[in-house]
Amino acid sequence: MNNSWVKGTYDLRENWVTAYLRGTFCAGYRTTSRCEGINAFIKGFLKSTNSLLELVHSLDRVVKDYRNNEVTVQFYSSYYTPVLTTGLDRIELFASKTYTRAVFKEVRKQIKGVGSLLFLGKDSISTTSVYKFSSIGNRRRIREVLYDPTEPKIECDCMLWNSEGIPCCHIFCVMKYEGLNQIPPGLILRRWCIDAKEWTASSTEGTAGHGSRLLRYSALCSAMSVVAKLASDDAATFT
Repeated sequence: MNNSWVKGTYDLRENWVTAYLRGTFCAGYRTTSRCEGINAFIKGFLKSTNSLLELVHSLDRVVKDYRNNEVTVQFYSSYYTPVLTTGLDRIELFASKTYTRAVFKEVRKQIKGVGSLLFLGKDSISTTSVYKFSSIGNRRRIREVLYDPTEPKIECDCMLWNSEGIPCCHIFCVMKYEGLNQIPPGLILRRWCIDAKEWTASSTEGTAGHGSRLLRYSALCSAMSVVAKLASDDAATFT
């Protein structure tokens, strides 16, 4: 192949899909790894010699294990208090109380990314402000963010929110300049929130609540499973 441009483009073929998925919500997944992970997890409970009855019982254990993991993660999301490290403490604290623990880690990466941005200017079109940013590592690529305080509405042409459902570092940078301490409701995807299943922190703080008891019970069961495994490894300790 003599054409250098074609050869260079072909060498970057793993990045082609980004052009087609940009702006399309895919929850951060670009491969079939999630399905493959589920299949591998289920195989750990199954054997080729299982009867039909054993198969049903094994699948029931899979479902129970998934539910236990979900409740355990929900428990840590509800009671977890992170250490604020980004410098934008109020925004970071609000995000930690809004998103689940796993999603908050991704959001915090974007908040930290504010420190690597360069502010290039601000224009006004009617009630909309147009912010322009570039990054320290790539000054040629300019990102534009539209902010309308009357709605309020913030849009960035990097389309990270459209693709993954979390605000990008450019949006957080606009929030910094505008003095916003909370993420606008229009940028909060409910499926990533702690109360996505209507399990709010306030409803789990009561000692008499059934949800609170269930969270504590599942967390203890998860911890005791490790103790049970260690005790079952040795017959002497078992007796």
